[in-house]
Amino acid sequence: MNVKQSFSPALVLISSLGLIGCGSDSNSSSPTKVDCSDCAVITSVAADNGSSSIDFSTTSFPFVVQKDFAKQDLTDVRAVTYGDNFYRVGRYQQDNISKWSFDDTTAPIWEFSLGAYSNPYEVIFISESKAYILLWGENEILIFDPSVSSNSEESNFEVGSIDLSAYDQGQGSNAAAAILDNGYLYVVLEGLDENYAPETSYLLKIDTMTDAEVDVNGAEDGNGYALTVKNAGDIELLGETIYASGKGRYGAPPELTGGIEKVNISSDTFTSSVLIDDDNVNIAAQITGIEIASETEGYLTRYNAWQSIDIIGFNPTTGAVDAQPLENYTGIDIRFIEIDEANQLWIGLGSTSSPRINIISTIDNSPVGSIPLSRIPIAVKFADTTN
Repeated sequence: MNVKQSFSPALVLISSLGLIGCGSDSNSSSPTKVDCSDCAVITSVAADNGSSSIDFSTTSFPFVVQKDFAKQDLTDVRAVTYGDNFYRVGRYQQDNISKWSFDDTTAPIWEFSLGAYSNPYEVIFISESKAYILLWGENEILIFDPSVSSNSEESNFEVGSIDLSAYDQGQGSNAAAAILDNGYLYVVLEGLDENYAPETSYLLKIDTMTDAEVDVNGAEDGNGYALTVKNAGDIELLGETIYASGKGRYGAPPELTGGIEKVNISSDTFTSSVLIDDDNVNIAAQITGIEIASETEGYLTRYNAWQSIDIIGFNPTTGAVDAQPLENYTGIDIRFIEIDEANQLWIGLGSTSSPRINIISTIDNSPVGSIPLSRIPIAVKFADTTN
């Protein structure tokens, strides 16, 4: 989901925020310690793709920012946190993960390769000593022990894996996103063939006690649930419902075979229906991401063209889609949307001159604050730290 202008409606909004929760920069030089609790961990990259860093912000006024941790000249990265540590995940052609302490960020505690072309996408922590890594470029989910203390313990790092080779449709299993709930890991597989054309996307359920895949198909062949929407890469959980969004296929014109699918996970056998088709009259374009605020309020990102994205509201119960995008969020470089624990929507905005995150209320879409950054924010995660 990744400017078409130096002047945009979003920047007008930013200038009008005044004193409403404007982010402040606490750093004058490269920092060595992260000092915050209830933090947002932000992955940011330079506009020229020459560098990346991990930034931290408090999630309420005055949105105090600490910048430039774990800087490097590689940019296909993502950051996550767990406990007193944060982790930098190096994706395509980096294929590694490193662990960093909040108390001393001068160097990683450890850094391990995950194998050439493994392309790690997501990390899900079960405990201090167990976590999963989704490997988009491999037919497996790696199970590892985050508690190893140094690079010398590499032999103790990998503790197992979950085989996904049954879902290889030509380009690998393409595990892209996951949600942890009540001891089960729900994983979405994009499902691409050898030419990167969308085939069947799947939703898997994995028991985190046994690391075994759970059959959710009843009498059907295979354990994974075949989705109707194609190229599914984002999932959200609300109660006993998983919402999966599919992108279809990029092109000119795009292949509108995606949308938003509503999956009932309350019983042993999953059932689903397409909630919103991507050729809906109020969309008629690819849906590249979703966020669910409540049973009646959700948000989707509509991809018009490179760096031209809209945010559109929808009703997760009825599937009704707003006729117009959110005011000030249409046709601009929106890199992500993410809802925090306070039900605020964080919006990552790309800009060569003014990269930032805007935060709005999901109650009335009013502005809550804005966080100026040195680099373009490409992802955000939220975690309660023990610092």
